[in-house]
Formats: sequence, structure tokens, C-alpha cells
Amino acid sequence: MKKPNKRIDVLDELLSKQDFLVEGGFSLADVAVASYLLYVPQFFQGVSLSRWPNVVRYMKRCAERKAYGDAFGPQVQSYLVAACDGMIGSEKDDKKKLFGMF
Repeated sequence: MKKPNKRIDVLDELLSKQDFLVEGGFSLADVAVASYLLYVPQFFQGVSLSRWPNVVRYMKRCAERKAYGDAFGPQVQSYLVAACDGMIGSEKDDKKKLFGMF
């Protein structure tokens, strides 16, 4: 059986080497991927992605962008940055299964 989190593990590894998905900086790929990742703290507040610290730092970088605040408002932006800050460094405490399954 394949490891359930393999894709997010690969993403975490990639983001350990670069700030964004495509070399050269923020791109449409980041808009697509980060938008889905940033749904997690908004709509699944009990779920922590802290097992993937590079992914969480990436989420924070994307949420901190001025354009993100312009698009979603400063309250959403502040909430997401704080949620990411709460996950950063807490990976040792994160023993729960992701979405209760993995």
C-alpha cells in the first residue's frame, strides 16, 4: 500500500529547497496550490499541517503577500498568517491523524 501522504511529503521536500513552486518566484502555480492549502486553516480548524513545516512556511509566505490581503481582506490574511504561525514549530506535538484518516 502506498504511503497516504506521499504527495504532500514531496511538496514539503520541494519547498525545503525553494520559496515557491517554480524557480524564479511566485507564479500562477502558487496561486493554484496555495489557495487550496490555505483552505485548511479556514475550514478545518482542528487540522494541523505542522508535520510539513516547509509547506506551512510556504502557506504563510503566500498569505503574507499584499495581493492576498487585497483579494481576501486584511482579517482573513491576518487570521491565516496567525494560523500558520501556530503550526510552525509545533510539528513535534502533532501526532493526530490528518483529517482523522492518515
